Amino acid sequence: MTILEKYLKQCLNDFREVTEQKYGTPCDFDAIEASVASLGEQRPLTYEELRVFQSPDQVWFQKHWQLPPEDNVTRALKGQNFDFRNLPNKESDLIGALLGVFQHIELVSIILRFVKPDCYGIVSPPVERILDVRHGGSTVKTYLNYLRDLREVRRYHHFKRTADADMALWVLHERYSSKPEDPIWRAYEADPFMLRLRAKNLMTHFLNGSIPYPELANALSETDRRLAAQIAGIAFEQKVRQQAARDLRESGDDKDLSALIDEFRRVGLIDRGTWEEWHEARRVRNKAIHENLAPTLPKVEALLKVLHVRKY
Repeated sequence: MTILEKYLKQCLNDFREVTEQKYGTPCDFDAIEASVASLGEQRPLTYEELRVFQSPDQVWFQKHWQLPPEDNVTRALKGQNFDFRNLPNKESDLIGALLGVFQHIELVSIILRFVKPDCYGIVSPPVERILDVRHGGSTVKTYLNYLRDLREVRRYHHFKRTADADMALWVLHERYSSKPEDPIWRAYEADPFMLRLRAKNLMTHFLNGSIPYPELANALSETDRRLAAQIAGIAFEQKVRQQAARDLRESGDDKDLSALIDEFRRVGLIDRGTWEEWHEARRVRNKAIHENLAPTLPKVEALLKVLHVRKY
């Protein structure tokens, strides 16, 4: 088994050691799971079951969170009957109801993680950063996005439970994010599955087809000039060929882009200034696409100007 195949399993194996280093005592999550296991049956949730998190042994909890006052929780729980048995079915409604009681999604995620470790993990900034979790339109939707990513990691890396994937990712951040040359961190950065997952989270909004290529290129022009020029170059060629189909009565598919631009000039459809602008746009496009070279920002902006895209 290569490092790429086992790096997250190694992180999970290191969980106890890393938590001991961080909190002075190892996290005994198995004991908490055993304590709240009965909540997996259909019966009311009470404050008493949550006292396990207030134990002095649970340093990790004491360091980051605290339960709301008992009277507040007891009052909010009155008449509530959380059916944990059928999770993750109808989980959105149950998560929302729990959030109404405990007010913080972190506490909700902790409860769910220990009641149903097969399906849930604890919301934490380290794991959110590792996954580049996409924020939803609400706290519940963001947590659902987080769970979706954890479950994909669980399936791809063959963890028994979603909670195991969550713990492994937490260790990955806590132990290795500050060690860019460590083989474990390099495996994460080279993991094609993780790269796809993170790209989907970061870029779905931009690449779902709702933003036209010229505007997308403009958005990327100060972030990645080469990619901006490549996308703008595709849009430019599409523009020229579509205009050829309309004005020259030919598809232009069998003509070189340079020859097609010259044809526009020959029949008088563009003036000399436009002809020069189009050829310069073609050269910028060719260097970006064929030579994989990043043009200067002014050259990208000149290409965008041909596409009638304003800088801002």
